[in-house]
Amino acid sequence: MGTTVKLRNVRITFPHIGVPDRFGKYSVGVLVTKDSPAHKMLMQRLREAWAAASDTYGRALFEPNPTNARLLRAAYIKDGDGEDAKGRPLPEWMRGCLQFGLASSKPGVVVDANLEPISPSDPDLLYTGQLCHVSLDLVAFNNQESHNSGFSRYLRSVVVLGGGEKIITQSGQFTDAVEEWSEEEE
Repeated sequence: MGTTVKLRNVRITFPHIGVPDRFGKYSVGVLVTKDSPAHKMLMQRLREAWAAASDTYGRALFEPNPTNARLLRAAYIKDGDGEDAKGRPLPEWMRGCLQFGLASSKPGVVVDANLEPISPSDPDLLYTGQLCHVSLDLVAFNNQESHNSGFSRYLRSVVVLGGGEKIITQSGQFTDAVEEWSEEEE
């Protein structure tokens, strides 16, 4: 069972869509600002996926009317205004955003705004901070052995819109450019 989610005007991080990452997966991070239409779409599709999982796996695992925090935890999506597992605030670059990674065992489909294929391994075309549309699948799971249930996320495609300031410095730290992300382009 899967739910496709199409997020418009989000920023990508650490793209490894054309060349596998160090784990041999094709992956990309996604930043979704909380005041954006993409955030609203993501939460709506999470609720739909939750309802479908409740029908399949039962209400004991996927209880009715979950909170937003419960939905995000089930999908392993970080709330940038929250804390890490040790109770420390998350990095400044995540403030006001939801952050999650997507992976696939095969290269993702990458096209430009005209839907023409582009090279996903070209760092001048695909970089951290790039403005994109991202399509993903949410797939519910129930691991009875570990008593764990939730959602896996899988990369489908990326539409590179162009623009977007590179937000990684040579040392790998995010710059203050993230603060400029509060306004989404339509």
